[in-house]
Amino acid sequence: MRAKLLAVVAVVAFASAVVVVASARTTANGLPTYTDGWQKWPRINKKPFTSTGPLSSAHSGVKNVYASKRQVGARYPNGTVIVKTIVKPGTKYVGEFATMRKVNGRWRYIEYERSSAATRYSLLAQGSLCQGCHVMAKSNDFVFTRR
Repeated sequence: MRAKLLAVVAVVAFASAVVVVASARTTANGLPTYTDGWQKWPRINKKPFTSTGPLSSAHSGVKNVYASKRQVGARYPNGTVIVKTIVKPGTKYVGEFATMRKVNGRWRYIEYERSSAATRYSLLAQGSLCQGCHVMAKSNDFVFTRR
């Protein structure tokens, strides 16, 4: 009985994760519409960076981070979207695109990738996989990059 209950919980958790991704409308390039206009948002890193501190292997490449809203004290307000663009080594286009969206006081993480500048982005990772690393930046509202 316990195994059946765990199986049901796993199926519900997976279905919930799929609903989160499926419920966000996407643009022609495969990114969610809530990221529209990210190129005009303030960049929160002073200059492009290639390392991520203790996780230098995560998101390898040249990175920039943008926020749709400014941090208030130590926290970002609800509705904030943070975008990290990653130009992978040996390329000249954004090949990975990581998002954080704050909903009801909690961050939702989704990361996308593409194989060329002409292809659509597809889902790479989301949820607890991302949260596992971002918990190390809890003191800065789970955002590694500081202005």
